[in-house]
Amino acid sequence: NMKFAALSLLSLMGACAASPIRIPMKKRDDKEFLASRREFLAQKKDLTSSSSGGSVVVNNYENAQYYGEVSLGSPAQTFEVIFDTGSANLWVASASCTSSNCRSHPKYDSSASSSYAANGTTFDIEYGSGACTGFLSQDTLNWGGLTLEEQTFSEITDAGGMGIAYSVGKFDGILGLAFDEIAVCGDPNDGGYVESCVPTPFTRLHETGVIDEAKFAFYLGGLRPCFPECMDGYAGELTLGGIDEDHYVGDLAWVPVSKPAYWQITIDSFGVDGADYSTSDTKEAIVDSGTSMLVGPPDAVDQIADALGARKMAATGEYVVSCKKDLPDIEISIGGLPYTISADDLVLADGPICILLMLGMDLTPEGIGWILGDVFMRKYYTVFDMENEQVGFAVATNSSDY
Repeated sequence: NMKFAALSLLSLMGACAASPIRIPMKKRDDKEFLASRREFLAQKKDLTSSSSGGSVVVNNYENAQYYGEVSLGSPAQTFEVIFDTGSANLWVASASCTSSNCRSHPKYDSSASSSYAANGTTFDIEYGSGACTGFLSQDTLNWGGLTLEEQTFSEITDAGGMGIAYSVGKFDGILGLAFDEIAVCGDPNDGGYVESCVPTPFTRLHETGVIDEAKFAFYLGGLRPCFPECMDGYAGELTLGGIDEDHYVGDLAWVPVSKPAYWQITIDSFGVDGADYSTSDTKEAIVDSGTSMLVGPPDAVDQIADALGARKMAATGEYVVSCKKDLPDIEISIGGLPYTISADDLVLADGPICILLMLGMDLTPEGIGWILGDVFMRKYYTVFDMENEQVGFAVATNSSDY
């Protein structure tokens, strides 16, 4: 009922990993991120959710900052992908991609791979700015040194629906980490989507015993100051098959997934200075590594920005505030526990002004009120437990509160 499309056969090669596999992550430069985001917003793209025949998209990836490496084929063809908890399929640009925004990216060439197997099922995804289309293929996937043979993925032949977000983005594709339920295949205009039709790479790693635990976790580099590893190009880490206790302090607080599709949880409140801007219709949130912002209902975000003393830019819809202003914390209550986002985590300097890393988007038709993106995940080490359908949070060792 959700984001992407694919069909798969299950086969795997590789040794069992007794300890978590560490995937280094990279981060787009903050100035580059702001510039590309502003250009995207200036084009007045549709920032509401898009629905077509059961496909739902909650972001356009213009907000994505973190990415990492995978390879496909034999010999390996390398791609930088967003590890996205808000989707459940794997795609990269095809050698036959015709849209202009594919030009700056490496493209998968099936003719150069001895392990390629044709599939051909149609792939179609609707973004707020338009459609991305292609077809399914199978090949060997290497991810963090682990090998998955016959992994089904999508070759994109027209990425026009990604618009400028893909043209200027550092990422070449997406590797979805949501539940299999939102991995779909088929064409909404020709028979409709088929849901839960492809096991995700992470699901396959666990079900075939390559990793011991169906858990993965994100440790993301902060905005300011960057923790020391960033100096070596290391901006965070994704661990597969477990957690790293050195990346957080205290105990993990576990929150049940309210609907195993996205990583969706229920919040108690979302407020500033004691005022709650959530309503009975906006108590559901998704924890999404595919967006760097905090996202909420447009009216609520306008009110929160006002409470923070920020003003909205007419040309782009961004919220700006003086970098010298002493901002109150955003207060999110989840499972009866408080989670605060301070000004250091919430704004990004752009010359003499600071950009508020919040965005208004109406996702209530999908039963979602808020997206807790990288703004939240930078401060709170986040563990995704697929087997027990729960998410764990603890203060990260690189957060401003550590």
